[in-house]
Amino acid sequence: MTRTKIWMMVMVFSGMAASAEEKNHNGAQYQVLCDLIKAGANKWREVRRREPTDTLRKALKMTLFGYGTVETLETLKSGLPKDYDDVEDTQESRDLWCGQPFYDDYGAPDRWPGYSALHDMVCLCTAGENGWPVNESKTSTNKDKLCGQDRTALKAEGGQGWGYTRHKENAHVEATWNVTVTPCLDGDGKEEGLKEALKSFIGALKLMPSTGNRNGTQLGEGSPDKDHACTGTSTRGVCVEYYPNITDGKTWWVDLDEALKKEEQIQKQHEEEEKRKQKEREQKTDETHTEALKSGSPNTKQTEAPNKDNLTEKLRKLNLTSGTLISQPSSWLLSVAILI
Repeated sequence: MTRTKIWMMVMVFSGMAASAEEKNHNGAQYQVLCDLIKAGANKWREVRRREPTDTLRKALKMTLFGYGTVETLETLKSGLPKDYDDVEDTQESRDLWCGQPFYDDYGAPDRWPGYSALHDMVCLCTAGENGWPVNESKTSTNKDKLCGQDRTALKAEGGQGWGYTRHKENAHVEATWNVTVTPCLDGDGKEEGLKEALKSFIGALKLMPSTGNRNGTQLGEGSPDKDHACTGTSTRGVCVEYYPNITDGKTWWVDLDEALKKEEQIQKQHEEEEKRKQKEREQKTDETHTEALKSGSPNTKQTEAPNKDNLTEKLRKLNLTSGTLISQPSSWLLSVAILI
Protein backbone atom coordinates (compact mmCIF):
# COMPACT_ATOMS: atom_id res chain seq x y z
CA MET A 1 0.00 0.00 0.00
CA THR A 2 1.46 3.30 -1.04
CA ARG A 3 2.00 6.18 1.35
CA THR A 4 -0.55 8.25 -0.57
CA LYS A 5 -3.31 5.67 -0.09
CA ILE A 6 -2.52 5.33 3.61
CA TRP A 7 -2.74 9.09 4.01
CA MET A 8 -6.08 9.18 2.21
CA MET A 9 -7.46 6.44 4.45
CA VAL A 10 -6.32 8.36 7.54
CA MET A 11 -8.08 11.47 6.26
CA VAL A 12 -11.31 9.55 5.59
CA PHE A 13 -11.38 7.97 9.01
CA SER A 14 -10.55 11.29 10.64
CA GLY A 15 -13.43 12.91 8.79
CA MET A 16 -15.79 10.15 9.84
CA ALA A 17 -14.72 10.49 13.48
CA ALA A 18 -15.15 14.25 13.36
CA SER A 19 -18.59 13.98 11.82
CA ALA A 20 -19.59 11.47 14.51
CA GLU A 21 -18.61 13.82 17.32
CA GLU A 22 -21.46 15.25 19.31
CA LYS A 23 -22.20 18.93 18.80
CA ASN A 24 -24.19 20.76 21.43
CA HIS A 25 -25.70 23.81 19.74
CA ASN A 26 -26.21 26.77 22.12
CA GLY A 27 -24.82 24.65 24.95
CA ALA A 28 -22.66 27.36 26.52
CA GLN A 29 -25.33 30.03 26.05
CA TYR A 30 -27.93 27.81 27.67
CA GLN A 31 -25.69 27.26 30.69
CA VAL A 32 -25.11 30.95 31.44
CA LEU A 33 -28.83 31.67 31.06
CA CYS A 34 -29.77 28.71 33.26
CA ASP A 35 -27.28 29.81 35.95
CA LEU A 36 -28.81 33.27 35.89
CA ILE A 37 -32.35 31.90 36.25
CA LYS A 38 -31.23 29.81 39.24
CA ALA A 39 -29.60 32.81 40.88
CA GLY A 40 -32.67 34.93 40.12
CA ALA A 41 -35.03 32.35 41.62
CA ASN A 42 -32.93 32.19 44.79
CA LYS A 43 -32.88 35.98 45.09
CA TRP A 44 -36.62 36.18 44.41
CA ARG A 45 -37.32 34.07 47.50
CA GLU A 46 -35.50 36.77 49.47
CA VAL A 47 -36.95 39.96 47.96
CA ARG A 48 -40.50 38.94 47.03
CA ARG A 49 -41.83 40.30 50.36
CA ARG A 50 -40.45 43.76 49.67
CA GLU A 51 -42.73 46.56 48.56
CA PRO A 52 -43.94 46.15 44.95
CA THR A 53 -42.23 49.45 44.12
CA ASP A 54 -38.82 48.15 45.22
CA THR A 55 -36.44 48.42 42.25
CA LEU A 56 -34.75 45.03 42.58
CA ARG A 57 -38.04 43.24 43.25
CA LYS A 58 -39.56 44.75 40.10
CA ALA A 59 -36.54 43.77 37.99
CA LEU A 60 -36.53 40.20 39.29
CA LYS A 61 -40.25 39.94 38.68
CA MET A 62 -39.62 40.84 35.02
CA THR A 63 -36.66 38.45 34.81
CA LEU A 64 -38.71 35.46 35.97
CA PHE A 65 -42.34 36.26 35.22
CA GLY A 66 -42.08 38.87 32.49
CA TYR A 67 -43.98 42.11 32.12
CA GLY A 68 -47.37 40.61 32.94
CA THR A 69 -48.81 39.62 36.32
CA VAL A 70 -46.72 38.18 39.16
CA GLU A 71 -47.03 34.43 39.47
CA THR A 72 -45.15 31.90 41.61
CA LEU A 73 -42.17 29.71 40.86
CA GLU A 74 -44.39 26.70 41.44
CA THR A 75 -46.77 27.93 38.72
CA LEU A 76 -43.89 28.24 36.27
CA LYS A 77 -42.77 24.71 37.08
CA SER A 78 -46.26 23.32 36.52
CA GLY A 79 -46.20 23.77 32.75
CA LEU A 80 -46.09 26.01 29.69
CA PRO A 81 -47.83 29.38 30.26
CA LYS A 82 -51.05 30.01 28.36
CA ASP A 83 -49.45 32.84 26.37
CA TYR A 84 -47.93 30.13 24.16
CA ASP A 85 -51.27 28.60 23.18
CA ASP A 86 -51.27 28.09 19.39
CA VAL A 87 -47.97 29.92 18.98
CA GLU A 88 -46.69 27.28 16.55
CA ASP A 89 -49.84 27.72 14.49
CA THR A 90 -49.33 31.50 14.23
CA GLN A 91 -47.66 32.84 11.10
CA GLU A 92 -44.10 34.14 11.58
CA SER A 93 -44.52 33.92 15.36
CA ARG A 94 -40.93 32.87 16.00
CA ASP A 95 -39.56 35.82 14.06
CA LEU A 96 -41.77 38.18 16.09
CA TRP A 97 -41.36 36.52 19.49
CA CYS A 98 -37.62 35.86 19.26
CA GLY A 99 -36.18 38.27 16.71
CA GLN A 100 -38.12 41.54 16.57
CA PRO A 101 -37.87 44.43 19.05
CA PHE A 102 -40.67 45.63 21.29
CA TYR A 103 -41.78 49.15 20.40
CA ASP A 104 -45.05 49.82 22.21
CA ASP A 105 -47.96 48.01 23.87
CA TYR A 106 -50.30 48.63 20.93
CA GLY A 107 -50.24 45.68 18.58
CA ALA A 108 -47.33 44.01 20.38
CA PRO A 109 -47.22 40.19 20.51
CA ASP A 110 -47.87 38.40 23.78
CA ARG A 111 -44.13 37.95 24.19
CA TRP A 112 -40.99 39.35 22.58
CA PRO A 113 -37.21 38.94 22.89
CA GLY A 114 -36.32 40.24 26.35
CA TYR A 115 -39.80 39.59 27.79
CA SER A 116 -38.30 37.31 30.45
CA ALA A 117 -35.29 35.06 30.91
CA LEU A 118 -37.55 32.02 30.68
CA HIS A 119 -39.12 33.11 27.41
CA ASP A 120 -35.69 33.78 25.94
CA MET A 121 -34.70 30.22 26.81
CA VAL A 122 -37.66 28.99 24.78
CA CYS A 123 -36.31 30.94 21.80
CA LEU A 124 -32.79 29.66 22.43
CA CYS A 125 -33.64 25.98 22.85
CA THR A 126 -36.72 25.08 20.76
CA ALA A 127 -35.98 23.13 17.59
CA GLY A 128 -36.59 25.28 14.52
CA GLU A 129 -37.82 24.83 10.97
CA ASN A 130 -37.77 21.13 9.98
CA GLY A 131 -36.28 20.36 13.38
CA TRP A 132 -33.13 22.45 12.89
CA PRO A 133 -30.43 21.95 14.18
CA VAL A 134 -31.17 18.46 15.54
CA ASN A 135 -32.82 17.15 12.35
CA GLU A 136 -31.29 14.61 10.01
CA SER A 137 -29.57 16.55 7.27
CA LYS A 138 -26.16 16.95 5.68
CA THR A 139 -25.16 19.46 8.34
CA SER A 140 -26.68 17.73 11.34
CA THR A 141 -25.82 14.28 12.69
CA ASN A 142 -27.73 11.92 14.93
CA LYS A 143 -25.58 13.11 17.82
CA ASP A 144 -26.38 16.80 17.43
CA LYS A 145 -28.03 18.36 20.45
CA LEU A 146 -29.63 21.69 21.22
CA CYS A 147 -29.13 23.12 24.72
CA GLY A 148 -28.00 19.66 25.79
CA GLN A 149 -31.13 17.89 24.49
CA ASP A 150 -31.46 15.53 21.51
CA ARG A 151 -34.22 15.49 18.90
CA THR A 152 -36.29 12.99 20.87
CA ALA A 153 -36.38 15.10 24.02
CA LEU A 154 -37.28 18.16 21.92
CA LYS A 155 -40.02 16.27 20.01
CA ALA A 156 -38.22 16.96 16.72
CA GLU A 157 -37.64 13.38 15.61
CA GLY A 158 -40.28 13.84 12.88
CA GLY A 159 -38.34 16.68 11.26
CA GLN A 160 -40.61 19.37 12.62
CA GLY A 161 -40.14 22.36 14.91
CA TRP A 162 -41.06 25.97 15.60
CA GLY A 163 -40.42 27.95 12.41
CA TYR A 164 -42.26 29.20 9.35
CA THR A 165 -44.23 26.00 8.88
CA ARG A 166 -47.33 26.10 11.07
CA HIS A 167 -48.32 23.23 13.36
CA LYS A 168 -51.33 22.56 15.51
CA GLU A 169 -50.72 22.68 19.26
CA ASN A 170 -47.30 23.42 20.75
CA ALA A 171 -45.47 20.12 21.08
CA HIS A 172 -42.00 21.55 20.47
CA VAL A 173 -42.31 24.67 22.61
CA GLU A 174 -43.88 22.65 25.40
CA ALA A 175 -41.12 20.03 25.26
CA THR A 176 -38.50 22.78 25.50
CA TRP A 177 -40.22 24.28 28.54
CA ASN A 178 -40.28 20.95 30.31
CA VAL A 179 -36.72 19.76 29.62
CA THR A 180 -34.74 23.02 29.58
CA VAL A 181 -36.64 25.75 31.47
CA THR A 182 -38.12 23.84 34.42
CA PRO A 183 -34.81 22.28 35.59
CA CYS A 184 -33.32 25.76 35.94
CA LEU A 185 -36.08 26.67 38.41
CA ASP A 186 -35.41 23.67 40.64
CA GLY A 187 -32.33 25.24 42.19
CA ASP A 188 -30.18 22.12 41.79
CA GLY A 189 -26.64 22.25 40.49
CA LYS A 190 -24.32 25.23 40.24
CA GLU A 191 -25.37 28.37 42.06
CA GLU A 192 -23.69 31.75 42.05
CA GLY A 193 -24.49 35.28 42.99
CA LEU A 194 -26.98 37.15 40.85
CA LYS A 195 -24.52 39.91 39.98
CA GLU A 196 -21.88 37.42 38.81
CA ALA A 197 -24.46 35.39 36.87
CA LEU A 198 -25.71 38.47 35.04
CA LYS A 199 -22.14 39.47 34.20
CA SER A 200 -21.51 36.04 32.65
CA PHE A 201 -24.76 36.26 30.68
CA ILE A 202 -23.98 39.70 29.26
CA GLY A 203 -20.50 38.44 28.38
CA ALA A 204 -22.08 35.71 26.24
CA LEU A 205 -23.98 38.22 24.05
CA LYS A 206 -22.66 39.03 20.59
CA LEU A 207 -23.02 42.30 18.73
CA MET A 208 -24.61 41.78 15.32
CA PRO A 209 -23.60 44.51 12.81
CA SER A 210 -25.72 42.76 10.17
CA THR A 211 -28.86 44.03 11.95
CA GLY A 212 -28.03 47.53 10.68
CA ASN A 213 -29.28 50.54 12.58
CA ARG A 214 -31.18 48.36 15.02
CA ASN A 215 -27.85 47.37 16.65
CA GLY A 216 -28.93 43.86 17.56
CA THR A 217 -27.24 41.87 20.32
CA GLN A 218 -27.65 38.11 20.04
CA LEU A 219 -27.60 35.06 22.27
CA GLY A 220 -27.21 31.80 20.36
CA GLU A 221 -26.42 30.64 16.83
CA GLY A 222 -27.68 32.42 13.75
CA SER A 223 -26.98 35.10 11.14
CA PRO A 224 -29.57 37.90 11.25
CA ASP A 225 -30.06 40.65 8.72
CA LYS A 226 -31.55 44.11 9.08
CA ASP A 227 -35.12 42.75 8.80
CA HIS A 228 -35.19 39.26 10.30
CA ALA A 229 -33.45 37.37 13.11
CA CYS A 230 -33.74 34.07 14.98
CA THR A 231 -36.52 32.69 12.78
CA GLY A 232 -35.60 29.06 13.42
CA THR A 233 -34.12 28.44 9.96
CA SER A 234 -30.62 27.13 9.36
CA THR A 235 -29.56 30.63 8.24
CA ARG A 236 -31.22 32.92 10.77
CA GLY A 237 -30.77 30.33 13.47
CA VAL A 238 -32.25 29.35 16.82
CA CYS A 239 -31.46 32.27 19.07
CA VAL A 240 -32.80 35.41 20.69
CA GLU A 241 -32.08 38.90 19.36
CA TYR A 242 -32.03 41.88 21.74
CA TYR A 243 -32.20 45.58 20.93
CA PRO A 244 -31.02 47.23 24.16
CA ASN A 245 -30.52 50.65 22.57
CA ILE A 246 -34.22 51.08 21.85
CA THR A 247 -35.83 53.40 24.40
CA ASP A 248 -38.29 51.54 26.61
CA GLY A 249 -37.59 48.32 24.77
CA LYS A 250 -38.67 46.30 27.81
CA THR A 251 -35.64 44.04 28.03
CA TRP A 252 -35.41 42.19 31.35
CA TRP A 253 -31.63 42.01 31.63
CA VAL A 254 -31.22 45.74 30.96
CA ASP A 255 -33.66 46.50 33.79
CA LEU A 256 -31.98 43.92 36.05
CA ASP A 257 -28.53 45.38 35.44
CA GLU A 258 -29.74 48.86 36.37
CA ALA A 259 -31.55 47.53 39.46
CA LEU A 260 -28.48 45.68 40.74
CA LYS A 261 -26.35 48.80 40.34
CA LYS A 262 -28.93 50.81 42.29
CA GLU A 263 -29.16 48.10 44.96
CA GLU A 264 -25.39 48.14 45.32
CA GLN A 265 -25.43 51.93 45.68
CA ILE A 266 -28.16 51.76 48.35
CA GLN A 267 -26.24 49.03 50.19
CA LYS A 268 -23.10 51.17 50.11
CA GLN A 269 -25.03 54.14 51.52
CA HIS A 270 -26.40 51.95 54.31
CA GLU A 271 -22.91 50.72 55.16
CA GLU A 272 -21.53 54.26 55.24
CA GLU A 273 -24.43 55.39 57.44
CA GLU A 274 -23.82 52.48 59.82
CA LYS A 275 -20.12 53.36 60.01
CA ARG A 276 -21.02 56.96 60.82
CA LYS A 277 -23.42 55.90 63.57
CA GLN A 278 -20.84 53.49 64.99
CA LYS A 279 -18.25 56.27 65.06
CA GLU A 280 -20.71 58.55 66.86
CA ARG A 281 -21.43 55.82 69.43
CA GLU A 282 -17.72 55.27 70.05
CA GLN A 283 -17.11 59.02 70.39
CA LYS A 284 -19.98 59.35 72.87
CA THR A 285 -18.60 56.45 74.91
CA ASP A 286 -15.16 58.09 75.06
CA GLU A 287 -16.66 61.40 76.22
CA THR A 288 -18.66 59.68 78.95
CA HIS A 289 -15.55 57.87 80.17
CA THR A 290 -13.57 61.12 80.28
CA GLU A 291 -16.27 62.86 82.33
CA ALA A 292 -16.30 59.96 84.77
CA LEU A 293 -12.56 60.26 85.28
CA LYS A 294 -12.81 64.02 85.93
CA SER A 295 -15.58 63.66 88.53
CA GLY A 296 -13.54 61.05 90.45
CA SER A 297 -10.35 63.24 90.74
CA PRO A 298 -11.07 66.67 92.53
CA ASN A 299 -8.46 69.44 92.41
CA THR A 300 -5.98 70.22 95.25
CA LYS A 301 -7.82 73.21 96.72
CA GLN A 302 -11.05 71.26 96.93
CA THR A 303 -9.19 68.47 98.77
CA GLU A 304 -7.36 70.77 101.22
CA ALA A 305 -10.48 72.54 102.50
CA PRO A 306 -12.17 69.39 103.88
CA ASN A 307 -8.87 68.32 105.44
CA LYS A 308 -8.62 71.61 107.43
CA ASP A 309 -12.19 71.30 108.57
CA ASN A 310 -11.50 67.80 109.83
CA LEU A 311 -8.46 68.94 111.86
CA THR A 312 -10.39 71.75 113.53
CA GLU A 313 -13.15 69.37 114.49
CA LYS A 314 -10.65 66.92 116.05
CA LEU A 315 -9.08 69.67 118.22
CA ARG A 316 -12.48 70.82 119.45
CA LYS A 317 -13.37 67.32 120.52
CA LEU A 318 -10.05 66.93 122.34
CA ASN A 319 -10.70 70.09 124.44
CA LEU A 320 -14.07 68.82 125.52
CA THR A 321 -12.88 65.37 126.61
CA SER A 322 -9.61 66.29 128.43
CA GLY A 323 -10.77 69.50 130.16
CA THR A 324 -7.46 71.03 129.20
CA LEU A 325 -7.47 74.18 127.19
CA ILE A 326 -5.48 73.74 124.09
CA SER A 327 -4.78 77.21 122.76
CA GLN A 328 -1.96 79.61 122.21
CA PRO A 329 -0.83 81.52 125.47
CA SER A 330 -2.18 85.02 125.90
CA SER A 331 0.16 88.01 125.73
CA TRP A 332 -0.31 89.02 129.46
CA LEU A 333 0.86 85.61 130.66
CA LEU A 334 4.06 86.09 128.75
CA SER A 335 4.58 89.46 130.41
CA VAL A 336 4.23 87.99 133.96
CA ALA A 337 6.73 85.32 133.20
CA ILE A 338 9.29 87.90 132.17
CA LEU A 339 8.91 89.95 135.39
CA ILE A 340 9.48 86.90 137.54
